[in-house]
Amino acid sequence: MKQPLLVFGSLLMLAACGDKARDKSPSRSTSPEPPKVRTVLEFLENPEALDETWAKCRNDLGVLGATGECVNAGYAKERLMMLGRERAIQSLKR
Repeated sequence: MKQPLLVFGSLLMLAACGDKARDKSPSRSTSPEPPKVRTVLEFLENPEALDETWAKCRNDLGVLGATGECVNAGYAKERLMMLGRERAIQSLKR
């Protein structure tokens, strides 16, 4: 009779430990927000940010090349070369 109670008590203690471990895990609400991805228009309006981001992206294409920041910086560079800064900005504001 004592053995089933001992097994039940042990299982109950283990189950309680599992709840505590889950409570300590970080929740989604406390996780830091991902960095904001700048748009093509933001890059065209801020040439320093474009040059800085583009330099980082070109230097590490394997890791950064497919990120939203790098893709948008690439499109901004392309529009800048094809249209010039003012026309590129105006074309995106329409």
